[in-house]
Amino acid sequence: MRLQSPSLILASLATVLVAPALVRPSSARADEPRSIGGDAGEPVAEGPDPTRLDVERLPPEAIAVTRDLYAHGFFVEGMLGGRGFAGGVGRLSDPGVFASVGFGLEITRWLWIKLSVEGSIHATDAPPPPGPTVFEVLGAIGEGRLQLDLSARVALWVGGQVGLASATGDVLQAYGIEDAADIAPVVGALAGFDWHLPNRHHSIGLAAGARFHPSLAGADGEATLGLWGAAYLRYVF
Repeated sequence: MRLQSPSLILASLATVLVAPALVRPSSARADEPRSIGGDAGEPVAEGPDPTRLDVERLPPEAIAVTRDLYAHGFFVEGMLGGRGFAGGVGRLSDPGVFASVGFGLEITRWLWIKLSVEGSIHATDAPPPPGPTVFEVLGAIGEGRLQLDLSARVALWVGGQVGLASATGDVLQAYGIEDAADIAPVVGALAGFDWHLPNRHHSIGLAAGARFHPSLAGADGEATLGLWGAAYLRYVF
């Protein structure tokens, strides 16, 4: 084996010792904070981004979330819950599943309007004949709401409803409710709790209401009051 010359060994040691010293200043400069377009290298404070609710590049305290950050205007809303009847047809039927889908408009921050279609299905609970069966109650409803914002994400609202409804089939006529299949007016009231998700378009909530159904009055004329409750999901365009 041929030994390397002393000069070559010394050159190699010099390279190993000097190279880190040459690289370190460059690395140190890379670790220094960079300014964002300020004068004389001074950093510029960056303000909150008003177009996003989930900005990750700024600390949370830099964003003041207000109701104005959410979408406003036209919306679609779906409800799913249950409905039962007190008095009248309620003495002949059980509570059933209730569903509704509607389209509306937020006119102002406190006034909302909505049109919806709805339905519920109920089993009869009365002595035969006829034997146990089911019927549906379908309706088209107009609604107005007054909303009170408790915070940027929480609101309470109350409203009134008016519309048309009808029971399907002829089973209720067999129990003496002659007008059950008629398309008849209904009127009622409702209230709800709304919670806005971090997404600017979505909110969820709970709603409940009561409504008079004149066409579902009992055979003896006893008035029928429909009682319902549901959870809802709203999407605001």
